[in-house]
Amino acid sequence: MAFCTYAEGSAVLGATSVGNLFLMEYMPQAPGDYVKVYLYALLLCRFPLLGDSLEQTADALHMEPEAVLAAFRYWKREGLVEQLSDNPPSFALLPLTLAGAQAQDDGEIYENRSYNRQLQELMPGLVLEAHELRMAADWLDVYKMEPDAVLLIVKTEVERRGGKLPTARTMFRALEKSVRELAENGNTTLSAVERAMALDGASGEVAKQILRRFGQGGRKPTDDELALVKKWLEDWTLSREEIMDACGEMVKGTNPSFAYVDGVLTRRRGGASDERFNQVKTLLGHLGLATRPTPEQIDALERFLGMGFEFAAIEQAAIQCAENNRHSFDDIEKRLARWKEAGALTVEEIAEQRRQQKMYQDFMGEVFERAGLDKRVTAGDIKLAKLWTALIEQDAVLYAAELARGAENPVKYIDKLVHIWSASGATTLEKAKAQSAPAGPRGRGYTKPMDEREVSEDEFKTGFYADVMNRKRPGE
Repeated sequence: MAFCTYAEGSAVLGATSVGNLFLMEYMPQAPGDYVKVYLYALLLCRFPLLGDSLEQTADALHMEPEAVLAAFRYWKREGLVEQLSDNPPSFALLPLTLAGAQAQDDGEIYENRSYNRQLQELMPGLVLEAHELRMAADWLDVYKMEPDAVLLIVKTEVERRGGKLPTARTMFRALEKSVRELAENGNTTLSAVERAMALDGASGEVAKQILRRFGQGGRKPTDDELALVKKWLEDWTLSREEIMDACGEMVKGTNPSFAYVDGVLTRRRGGASDERFNQVKTLLGHLGLATRPTPEQIDALERFLGMGFEFAAIEQAAIQCAENNRHSFDDIEKRLARWKEAGALTVEEIAEQRRQQKMYQDFMGEVFERAGLDKRVTAGDIKLAKLWTALIEQDAVLYAAELARGAENPVKYIDKLVHIWSASGATTLEKAKAQSAPAGPRGRGYTKPMDEREVSEDEFKTGFYADVMNRKRPGE
């Protein structure tokens, strides 16, 4: 029995001190469960009766023993814990003031703490021991690799495995092989490693295949050649088969080159510039189509631009077509034709045209309501609204709608009234009311009110009615 200990149950009411250095320097970088293990280890040092084994500690923290052991190994690597025995495992917490000394003694590992920490973050689930970290340090010191280049290699390997990682030792053997091969070929910087990896990717494979087709399989693709292949695959979304088919035209040339293939592919896509091709891709995206631009679509875009539209306006047409469940370039062209007729070629002009359309639509809705009509406003109705309000004031048109209520064809009746009033100068509500009212007692000189009088088709098609329809407004 110890000479002096805390009484049983004292731990609950006691307190455990945590150094500020730990809170400020170590805790922010550590995984959450590892922090939990370290704090509980501080508690055990103060109150050892709470547990004296790895299993008891794991039970108290609701963790697996292996996870608790991994946490202690992490803190050992950070210089805060010393392992006293392996079986059973036991540890001693080092004072924070000694952690720096421990790190200096193991300088091979700790001089690159930020680099080591990033390596650990890239491999979740693995606990990197001193052996692995010394290997990682050798990649910098022996192979002269840039830290960012190593991290890219590790990230690529992790992604290649789909996140399902083997043991740390197996993983690092694979990484060692990759790092060594890259370094032996002079790829030690981030940009050099990126280029080398591109050679192993889709772009690199296609580029190598083209070189073999050229009879130049003994050399590596240049940066410019890789950039062209990447453009064909990613920007133009061409398949490998389409690219290799274009190489078949090389029999027509004496000096095979990637530039020649680029020319062939450009002609096959309609000779479009990259700008036009990408603009068509944008329009297809607005239409909700995940297809590759065709020469016909590129020609259509050129036609739209030739109509005087700015590209942003064409985008608006595609967006509105999709909103109305229209998904073709023919639908875009029909909408642009209506805008062209209205003189709207820019985004601002289109917005103003839509505002006016809405205004006329609302106005025509009120006209129908006053005339007792229950019908939807069509494009033809909006044209009538524009004509009527150009001839007489809106209030007068609404009055004509009231007079037309109950007529066999209210819209035709309103149209006749508007033209009669316009021709006689009754363009305001007051004048329209005066003209439609009786001139005096029935008898000589009596004129039927407009709601009693019928206008013949001949009158409507000839005489001053026709003059009104055909007259030009100022500025036309």
